[in-house]
Amino acid sequence: MARFEPFQEPPRALEGLKVVELPCLDTMPFLAASMAAKSFADFGAEVVKVEPPRTGSMERALGPFRDEMPDPETGGLHLYLNTNKLGVTIDLEDRRGREQALDLLAPADIVFNPNRPEVNEKLGIDWRTLTARFPKLIVVSITFFGAESPYRNLRGGDLVATHMSGVGYETPWHQVTDPSNQPPLKLGGRQSDYLTGYTAAAAAMCALYSRKTNGAGQHVDVGQWLSMISMIRPNIGLYSHEGRDSASFQRLSTRQKTAGQWVYPCKDGWVSFSALTERFWRGAKKAMGNPEWMDSELFDNILGRTAHIDAIEAGVIDWLSTQTRTEAFEKAQAEHVPCFPVYSAAEVAGNEQYKARKFFIDLEHPAAREVRMPGAPCKFARTPWRIVRGAPMLGEHNQKILQNREFGAEAQATGRGGNHPTGTRPLEGIRIADFGWIYAVPHATAWLGALGADVIRIETSGAPDLVRFLTGTGGSVGANRSGIFHAINSSRRSIVLNLAMPEAQEIARKIIGQSDFVTENFTVGNMAKYNLAYGDLVKIKPNIIMLSGTPLGQDGPRADSVGFGPTTQAFAGLCHITGYPNSFPCGIGGTWPDFAVGTGMVFFLLAALHYRDRTGEGQYLDLSMAEMVTTMMPEAMMDFLMNGRDQAAIGNRDESMAPHGVFPAAGADKWIAIAIATDDEFAKLCEALGAPSMASDPKFARLFGRLANVEQLEREIAARTRVSPRDELVAKLRARGLAAGPVYSTPELMEDPVFSRSSMLVKLKHSEVGERVVPGLPVQFGGIDLQYRGAPMIGEHTDEVLTELLGYSAAEIARLKEAKVLI
Repeated sequence: MARFEPFQEPPRALEGLKVVELPCLDTMPFLAASMAAKSFADFGAEVVKVEPPRTGSMERALGPFRDEMPDPETGGLHLYLNTNKLGVTIDLEDRRGREQALDLLAPADIVFNPNRPEVNEKLGIDWRTLTARFPKLIVVSITFFGAESPYRNLRGGDLVATHMSGVGYETPWHQVTDPSNQPPLKLGGRQSDYLTGYTAAAAAMCALYSRKTNGAGQHVDVGQWLSMISMIRPNIGLYSHEGRDSASFQRLSTRQKTAGQWVYPCKDGWVSFSALTERFWRGAKKAMGNPEWMDSELFDNILGRTAHIDAIEAGVIDWLSTQTRTEAFEKAQAEHVPCFPVYSAAEVAGNEQYKARKFFIDLEHPAAREVRMPGAPCKFARTPWRIVRGAPMLGEHNQKILQNREFGAEAQATGRGGNHPTGTRPLEGIRIADFGWIYAVPHATAWLGALGADVIRIETSGAPDLVRFLTGTGGSVGANRSGIFHAINSSRRSIVLNLAMPEAQEIARKIIGQSDFVTENFTVGNMAKYNLAYGDLVKIKPNIIMLSGTPLGQDGPRADSVGFGPTTQAFAGLCHITGYPNSFPCGIGGTWPDFAVGTGMVFFLLAALHYRDRTGEGQYLDLSMAEMVTTMMPEAMMDFLMNGRDQAAIGNRDESMAPHGVFPAAGADKWIAIAIATDDEFAKLCEALGAPSMASDPKFARLFGRLANVEQLEREIAARTRVSPRDELVAKLRARGLAAGPVYSTPELMEDPVFSRSSMLVKLKHSEVGERVVPGLPVQFGGIDLQYRGAPMIGEHTDEVLTELLGYSAAEIARLKEAKVLI
């Protein structure tokens, strides 16, 4: 008789970890800690969410609500952000409540605290107090500007962080033709909140790995402002490498369209499209039917195409006017040209690629009934992301946790599993065979390299990373002179391998045989072509962890699509909700979402390593860039999935605050971001603007009226801000405790008195261009000495790696070079 084994749920990567999420007590919505804690909960950690009694956390009040009926138990953001969490209510402003919270922290591994330092100090839950009382605890401060920053007690939020980072200044991406009437834009939804959440989750995993080496907890300082600044890393590299008079440097100080945009109109909507590189230009010619105008000698190289972008775009738009989104997408992709339709949330929800990958999930909730929501940001083969519990009812687990104290024993700082030697940096002894290129994967491995991992970048001079030729140094372009490359590829070694040759593939396999991670973001199928697919690699290293990052994932009918992050954002739905009201969809500055995705990759890789340390088992990670972007759009996605409402762009506005926008200041193209969360804050704003009577105007005195009359409100405010110098007005509003900030270009950001002295800016020596300022990590660790090294020249460490790691002789290396294996 056949025997049937009982069904067992697959293991969970972070099972056994205990996390506490404290509530944000500011009136400004700030959901970063909720996203950070969700990242842990959905991969198996036991997360206790602490909420204020009666009202609960702020996401409960934000919606979207089913059928527009406000209910703190059924709001879409609450349902999405709090999956798999246990919920308790504690009044942190009450002494007994604080004692209960401290009792929760005793067995915890990690706590996420999203409050400003002055609030924490008043309550006795500041990081110094907590790390002293709980020496094994990892205390993650998630604040608007950083817990140790001179700006630490300023108020901010999504709008202010976006516009002070330089990302807002670049949005919409090269679509501004009338700067005075097209102000800088924030991204649709609350992107900087969720990015900061992923940043905090990644940083917490780094600190956890540090604890495995030394048994100690530490403070981790995560600021929303620096997290967003990390999205413009290429600009910082360009700023420190190019001359002030160069055309590329000058672009940093203008919003006026000077280069190719990301999205274009077509017959039935909009598409993203990019074809400036040689390969993509050739493919675009074929896709467009070889029009005569593309044969002009003006377009023979990338410099010529960049100089004549207006003529090219006119031709592209003319062709697209005859094509539907689907036709343009299929014709361009057939020739391996990055092109995606601009989809709305409704179209994302019904998309065949998302359906084939079973991205959206359904769950039953006691109050909200059946709920559909976005699913996994990354697919883990062995320890899949999954929902085992819906968002908690307010105080649902008070009895279980606060009275019965069922939150486990005291945290144990266990040592590292496996056979990796430990060192002063948490990832010393970890090796990464890195096939990544462009932005996302190199950004992820730069984090790991700074933590001590040996990152071996495997590339080839035959088909070099195109980022190596994006701008140069002092006007000179070359494979080793790109400031953009140097800003992204720190802390690694570089070897060159011609992977088209079997001997090169064998060398790659030998490196992988002595590695812990393999990372790559080639088009689906390329690694298999080189006999380096996951199925090949587990034969030589059974416990290898491999991450593949692609636009749309490894399977599904559109898996073989090619694209960059900025073109993929269109497919994911973000371009549709980013833009001016009643206007066109917009591409996003900061090459969004590459560095956001790369930050998420850090968390996913270390989560997989944490599981391997417990079990000895590696696994395959499949990351779809589009899917991860969609996980950062819960406002739009949940509104459609719950109500069938397909959200449109609302510019810099917010559905729960007014005013919430960017307003002109004195001077050419000078702007200030202002976010007002309460009626009292609005009265302070009116007083600062010299218009106290506006606070008592029936149209504006209460939030409902301000939202109903938002256009008139914005005109009234703009009339008063445009006569004031920007920085003076910012200082005046901040002095009143209001959330406000200057809209910075990159050069202005680099001159900010706080950022210019930030630990995020590091001077690194490069072998060809000398010492230059490049961006480091956007976080600070109290117990980790970060290791930064300048980006490598192409193939700089080929001989070193083959000799020291693989044991090749000088004669063997010379033969391989002669045979074009090492090029």
